[in-house]
Amino acid sequence: MIATLLLTLAAPSAPAQAVSTPQNVLVILADDVGCDMVGLFSGHPDAPPTPHIDALAASGVAFQAAYTDPICSPTRACVLTGRYSFRTGVGNYLAPTPILEHSLQPDEVTIPEALASVAPWPFDTSAIGKWHLTALPQSIALGPNQQGFAWFEGVAGNLYLGQNFYSYTEIRNGVPTLETTYATTEQVDDALARVAVMREPWFLYLATSAGHQPWHAPPPALHTYNLVGVPDASPNEHYRASVQALDSELGRLLAGIDPAVLARTTVILMGDNGSPNEVVTAPSISGKSKGTLFEGGVRVPLIISGPQVAFPGSQCYSLVNSVDLFPTVLDLCGVPPSAQATLRPHDGLSLTPYLAAPWRAPLRSWVFATKFLPNGFGPYTSIGRMIRSSRWKLIRRDGQSDLFFDMASAQGENLNLAGAPMGLTERAAYGRLARQLDELVR
Repeated sequence: MIATLLLTLAAPSAPAQAVSTPQNVLVILADDVGCDMVGLFSGHPDAPPTPHIDALAASGVAFQAAYTDPICSPTRACVLTGRYSFRTGVGNYLAPTPILEHSLQPDEVTIPEALASVAPWPFDTSAIGKWHLTALPQSIALGPNQQGFAWFEGVAGNLYLGQNFYSYTEIRNGVPTLETTYATTEQVDDALARVAVMREPWFLYLATSAGHQPWHAPPPALHTYNLVGVPDASPNEHYRASVQALDSELGRLLAGIDPAVLARTTVILMGDNGSPNEVVTAPSISGKSKGTLFEGGVRVPLIISGPQVAFPGSQCYSLVNSVDLFPTVLDLCGVPPSAQATLRPHDGLSLTPYLAAPWRAPLRSWVFATKFLPNGFGPYTSIGRMIRSSRWKLIRRDGQSDLFFDMASAQGENLNLAGAPMGLTERAAYGRLARQLDELVR
């Protein structure tokens, strides 16, 4: 049933561009779900079942070279503003401590603020689920509303400090309440409730808490793992069960939207960073996943399905970045380029051309990611940056030697070319990426 419904999202259409009729956009950001946890993106033998995500990909375009920052809060800022983390000052997760408390700033222009400013039609906007872009206690409750969302229902950040997936503080437009419904189920319930009452066209941002810690056993009806006798502190089975439970609830979400409304809706699903090191199994490499600038930390699943998709079930291998979602959503919402040009400059490139022709010439020659401390605009005590082209990858970390990889070789990130004499081809590629990185961040 889900696959049938999702196929209505991807009927062939005119070449992708800013649409001329109102269209809804649903952005789903899955927490700590890397490519190794979605079989379509990795073929990993230990990936949990994700039939509904697979069905979404079958109705859309799967982007096999999508990159984000390696930590959740920076990626959220990149998605919502289209600007790299060194511009927003969000380079690590947010917490109410001096080195982490720099929140997304009020002068940043988010997707809902851009829609309110330049969209050709009035958009209803809602944010559901995990926010994690505000750190100071006095401003957490109203953070999403102050960043342009007409409605917010969700959690301030991670479910820590006495909270868990079955008992946590949910905030509804600034008002906190104790919630005991399983968090993934509650977030999908909230999203369905908003879709039922929002006027079209609408933009809905659903940021799930799953599959982030704390490790837990989801309701048995949502997964197929046998967790009887498995301690909660054991991450592998609990994490995979939570990802399968997320997939089950996303299937319920898409099945619960009226088919006519779904046919007018583009669905964008993306992971916010790689999978946690604690749950990574071979052939993926623990220690090169979430929180690192290796592929396991920055390459993520990305699927776009909707009426602009001309070739359902296709795959795109061009490099794309989380900042690209900002102009992509504006294009899908019908904001013409001339109106977008009046907004604050951003770093994104719209992905809509790939919806018409996934095999077209690449729009980007490189992608960028970073991680730094403290949050803010420097000076930094710790900073790492990554830039890669389709073949070559450079990781530069303050106080450490460069890492340079040929991603087309069988050894990939297992052989640091910067640690040995390089040939002419390697030296030229290294110099090119180093110059591009210097020009970007200077």
